[in-house]
Amino acid sequence: MWKQPFIYIFVIAHLACGGKVLAASKETAAIEPTADNATYALEEIKVYARKKTEDLQQVPVSVTGLTSNNLLDRGIYKFDQVLNAVPNASQSGGIGGNLQGLVSIRGISTLVRFVGLETGVGYYVDGVYSGRPETFNQPLFDVERVEVLRGPQGTVFGKNTIAGAINIITKRPSDDLTAQIEAQYGNFNLVRVRGLASGPVVKDRLSVSFAANYTRRDGIVENLTGIGPDLDTIDEASFRSKIRFTPSTNSEFLLSADYLVDRSEPAFFEVSDVSFIDDPSEATPFTVNQDQPNFLDRDIFGVSLTSNISLNGSATWTTVLGFRDSSFDAALDADKVSVRFFSDFFSSDTEIFTAETRYTGTLGDNISLLFGAYYFSQDADNVSNFALGDFLTGAPGVEPPIDLTSGVDTQSFAAFYNVNLALTDQLSFEVGGRFVTEEKTAFHIQADQTGIFGSTDFRANRRDNDFAPSASISYQLRSNALVFFRYAEGFKSAGFNTDFVTATSNLEAEPEHAKSFEIGAKTELFDRRIRLNLAGFYTDYQNLQLSQITAGSVSLNNASAADIYGVEAELYAVISRSLAFDASAGYLDATYSDFPGCPAPGAETGPVTDNCRGRFLNLAPEWSLTAGLEYQRDIDWLGQLFIRADWNYRSQVFFEPQNSSRLSGGGRHLFDVRVRLERDHWTASLWAHNVFDELYVNYADDRSGIFVNTTQAFGEPRTYGFTLGFKY
Repeated sequence: MWKQPFIYIFVIAHLACGGKVLAASKETAAIEPTADNATYALEEIKVYARKKTEDLQQVPVSVTGLTSNNLLDRGIYKFDQVLNAVPNASQSGGIGGNLQGLVSIRGISTLVRFVGLETGVGYYVDGVYSGRPETFNQPLFDVERVEVLRGPQGTVFGKNTIAGAINIITKRPSDDLTAQIEAQYGNFNLVRVRGLASGPVVKDRLSVSFAANYTRRDGIVENLTGIGPDLDTIDEASFRSKIRFTPSTNSEFLLSADYLVDRSEPAFFEVSDVSFIDDPSEATPFTVNQDQPNFLDRDIFGVSLTSNISLNGSATWTTVLGFRDSSFDAALDADKVSVRFFSDFFSSDTEIFTAETRYTGTLGDNISLLFGAYYFSQDADNVSNFALGDFLTGAPGVEPPIDLTSGVDTQSFAAFYNVNLALTDQLSFEVGGRFVTEEKTAFHIQADQTGIFGSTDFRANRRDNDFAPSASISYQLRSNALVFFRYAEGFKSAGFNTDFVTATSNLEAEPEHAKSFEIGAKTELFDRRIRLNLAGFYTDYQNLQLSQITAGSVSLNNASAADIYGVEAELYAVISRSLAFDASAGYLDATYSDFPGCPAPGAETGPVTDNCRGRFLNLAPEWSLTAGLEYQRDIDWLGQLFIRADWNYRSQVFFEPQNSSRLSGGGRHLFDVRVRLERDHWTASLWAHNVFDELYVNYADDRSGIFVNTTQAFGEPRTYGFTLGFKY
C-alpha cells in the first residue's frame, strides 16, 4: 500500500511534460517575478533579528529565515521539523518527546527534564519568551515567519540566549477578508484539519483573526502485551486568536491569545537491553512490551498585548506584556517490559510573566539605536512519584514509593542596548550590551521509602549578575554583498538538580558563559537569482551545565570548558523560470577542552576516562547538510504544478560526554517529497516523509539502576498521505 502515493507522484510528474512555463504563484517560496515580470528572482526575506524589519541580507547576524511559503513547500507543520532546515542546528525528541524539546544550536544544548534547569536557546513567539521546553513543539499553521539566530543574542532579546534565539512571528489580522482551510489524511490514520480566518471589523481601525488546528494519529509503536493501546499516538488541538486595533496612524495595539490541548500517549522511549529478561521488544524497533500506562496531558495557554507607538515618524516605542501557563501530567512505564520494575508519574506547572519596553529610533542620518528594559518572572513546580516493583517487599501490590517535590521561583531584570553607527555609506559599526540580575529560589525534597537511593531536602537562594557585550563591524562591498565580523557574549544563570537524585548528588550548577567570534558574508548574484551566505565562528564556552542520567539517578555538574569551531553555508538559486535549488552545509567541531570528573559515577559502564578532554559535546553533529529541488509548471487542464524533493543529513551525535557508541545516534539520511496542484482557490497535495524508511536513534540513555541498561527513542518511520486545501 505504501507504494501507491509514489505511483501518483510519478504519474503527475509525467503529465507535466509539455506544459507551459509557470507564471509565479503567490504560494511559490523560491521564485518570484521581478518588477518587469520578464525574469524571475529569489523571494526577498524580511527578518526581525534586530527588533526592526530588515532584509535578511543586510543583517550582520547569522540567521535563517523561513517564510510561511517555505514552511508550506517543505511540509513543515510543527516546530520539531524546523531545525532540519538550519545548518549547525538540530533537535532531538529526547526521552520526553514534546516535554524535553532538546534543541542544539552550534553545539550548545541542555537536557532539561525538570524545573531546575533552563534551555540555552531563547524561544519567542511574537516577542514573548515561551519558557519551558514543553511549550516548544507547537503547530505552525498561522505563522508568517520563523527566524533562527545562531550565537548569543542577549543584547537585543531580553532573556538569556547563550546558544541562539528562535523567533516565531505569527500572522497579523488582515485588512481584507481572507480564509483558508486544509484537511490531511495519512498512514497510521493521521487526520489533520487546520483553518484560518482573518478580516476587518471596523475598516482601518479594528481587525481580527482566528486559527485552529486539530491532529490525531494512531500509535506507531506496537505494544506487544495488548494491555493498553499502541504508543506514540497524537491527539492535539490548538487555537490562536488576535485582535489588531489602530486608533490612529501612529499607534497600533495587538492582543493575542493561544491555547493548546495535548492528550497523546507517547512511547517516551523503548528498551534495547534489559537485565534478567530476554524480551522480544529489545531487538525490534517500534515495539514495547509494557504493562503499565503511558500518557501525556499537556496544556499550554498564553496571552500577550503589544503596543507600537510611532514617535515623530523616525522612532517607535514598543511595549510587550506576556503571560504564559504550561502544565502537564504524565505517566511512564519506565522498564517497558511486562514485569513491573519501575513506574513513574510526574507533573509540572509553570507560570511566566514577562514585560518588555524598548525604544528604536535614529539620531541624524548615521546613527540608529535601540535600548530597552526587560522583566521576567517564573514560578515553576514539579511533583513526581517513582514506584519500584513489589519484588522489594514480596507483598503483591505493596510498592515503596520515592516522592519528589520541587520548585524554582525566578525573578529577572535586564537592561539592554544596541547602537549602529554608519561610518560611511559602506562601513558600519555596531555595539550592544545587556546587564541582567537574576534571583532564583529553589527547593527539592526527595522522600525515599525504599532506603536505596536516599532522601534529600535541598533549599537554595542565589542571585547572579552579568554584563554581556556585543560588537560588530560590517562593510557593504556593493548593493548585494555584505561582509561582517561579530563578537558577542552569552550568559545563563545557575541551575539546580530537581530530578531523581542520590543523597550524595550535586544539586547546584554554576552559571554558564560563552564568548563567540564570527566572520561572515552575505551575497546575492545574477539579479538576485543566487543567494550565498557564509559564516565561520569560534565559541569559548565555560562552565557548561551538564545533566547526565546515571545508572540510578540524574547528576548535574559543570564541565570546565569547551571549544566550538564551525562553518556554515546557505545557498539558494533560481536555475530557470521553473526550477530552483537550495542547500545548506554546517561543519562543527564542538569538543570539551577540559572536563575532569567525567562522567558522573554510574553514568557509563565499561572503560571510562576521568577527563573528557577532546570528546564531542552532546547533540553536536559534526556535519549537517541539506539539499532541496523545486520544480513548477503551469499545465492548462490541471493548474499550477509544484514538486519539491528534500534531502537532510545529520552525522553521528552523542548523548553523553564519554561518546559511547551505545549511547549515540548514528548518521542518518532523510528524504522527503511533495507534489502540489493549485487551481483557482483549491490545492491538492501528495507527500511523503522519510521516504526510504530510515531507522535512526533520536536519543539514548542508561538506566541500569532500574535494570534497564539501554533505552532508545527513534525518529518517525516513513509517513505519507494527501492534503486538500481551500483558500478564499
